[in-house]
This record gives sequence, C-alpha cells and structure tokens, in this order.
Amino acid sequence: MKSSKSKITKIKRVAISNVAEVTLSITRDLSQSKIGRIIIAGNYSRKFEDARKILEKVTKCNFEAEYLITCGGFVKFPWVNGDFSRLVEEAQAWCERLLNGIEVEDITDYLTIGIDSYSNRASLRKPHVELVGLYDVENDRWHWTGKSYPTQDQKKGLLRADLDTHFVRLRDRVMILGCHDLTMFNPRAIANAGGWRKETIERFLSKAREFKPEVVLQHPHFTDSVRTWLVSWRTLERILSSVKHYASAGVYYREGGERSKLEEVLNVTKKGEVIDLICRL
Repeated sequence: MKSSKSKITKIKRVAISNVAEVTLSITRDLSQSKIGRIIIAGNYSRKFEDARKILEKVTKCNFEAEYLITCGGFVKFPWVNGDFSRLVEEAQAWCERLLNGIEVEDITDYLTIGIDSYSNRASLRKPHVELVGLYDVENDRWHWTGKSYPTQDQKKGLLRADLDTHFVRLRDRVMILGCHDLTMFNPRAIANAGGWRKETIERFLSKAREFKPEVVLQHPHFTDSVRTWLVSWRTLERILSSVKHYASAGVYYREGGERSKLEEVLNVTKKGEVIDLICRL
C-alpha cells in the first residue's frame, strides 16, 4: 500500500535513550552494496529513543547501500485501535518522527523500518500488528506492508497485511517479508498447513512466482541460530530463481545464550551484495 506523508503531528514526548554506547562494525570490505542490514547484538529494548540512537550511529558510517533494512519490531508504538489503516497512519507518524534530522539520504535510497504495536503485550491472542514500512528517500514516500503469516500464538490476534503489499516495484522487483512470513517457503510448513494457512501459502507462493522478485528483504525479530531460517531461504532460492540478493536483519540475542555464533548466522541469512552493520549493545 502506498501512503503519502502522514498528517499526524501530535506525538508524546519521548524519553532519553538509556542504551550504552553502540559499537558498530562493518563486515564487508565494499563501501557500496545492494543491501545493508542492521544487526543488533544484545538485549535490545525496541524503544523509540534507542532505535533513533542506532540510526544516528549508522548514518555516520562510511558506506552506501541501495536498501538499508532494520529488524522486525525495530521500534514499538502505542496501540490506537484495531483498524489496520489507522495503525499504518500512526506507525508512519512515528517513523517520520524517528527519522527527523537523521540524514539517511547520505547512505541509502530505500530504508525499511519494522514497527510493532500491541493492545496487550502480555498476550499475542489480543489484537496486535507487526508492520514494515519502506521509505523511498528520494521521493519522500512510504510503502507499507506487515506480517501476513502468523505464528501459532498469533493466529487469533494478528492483524494481517494484504498479500499484495509484500511486492513492490522500485529499481528492482522487491519482495518484503515480515518475520514469520519466510516460513511460507519452509517445506514442512507447506506440507503441514491446512485450512486458511494452506490457502495463504498457496496464494503467496503463486504471487511470488508471478512477480519474480530480484531482491528479498526479511525482518525477523530475533535470529540466534543458523537453523531458524536456513531451510526456508534455501527453498526460496530453489522456487524463485530470479532472486539475486536477499538478507535477514534481526536481533542476535537469546535469553540463556545464543545457539550459534554470530558469524555463522550472518552467513546463512544473506545472498549477493550485503553489508552487515553490527551494533553491539
């Protein structure tokens, strides 16, 4: 869905960031790349002020990426109501405030922001939304999508994005995935799906084949294991031979300890020209 600049201006004052100094390292030698992804290593708060601090740090680095992506739920915003369009308007207002004064035009042409809102954070059975906004920097326009394929816990509460919104024509044919949307390419999920899940997967894969994406951008909330997305990415490559570049952004953290080394996780969640911007909290 295309959305012009939001008219919402009344946003409550935000608190000062309490994140420790961010240490940023770039894992690719090239200063220019197709995709740049912000990987957050540590227990990230997803607060507005902390998200802004990370973006400020990233924009001061010497690199350029055509697409710069953040994790799922990079920032959270207060719940307003259960109307999807209204939530998109509110999310866009918060994203515009987030980017105010940050010179993203120096480093990227298209920026994605994962942004979530929950009516009751303690229960995913209650209404909630997990959105992804793609900002066209040059044209000052937003394209909005969000998670369409919920986890088992989310099946009653998630407000699902329309499947068509995952596909957008920019300089490339781009497919944008929310966190769990990549599971629609997992062979086990495909085999076990029934009812509306089966229908959703079939419709999505049909649209993806017809669209023939060249770039795929995924926005997981957490990725600490090489096993989480490996099979889905490999299957996607097989089904969609048109894909030349893909990447998962995410938070590398798990309470109790991460299950794989960060370098191993990074290696299995990208293809093509990808710069890893690692923010260590």
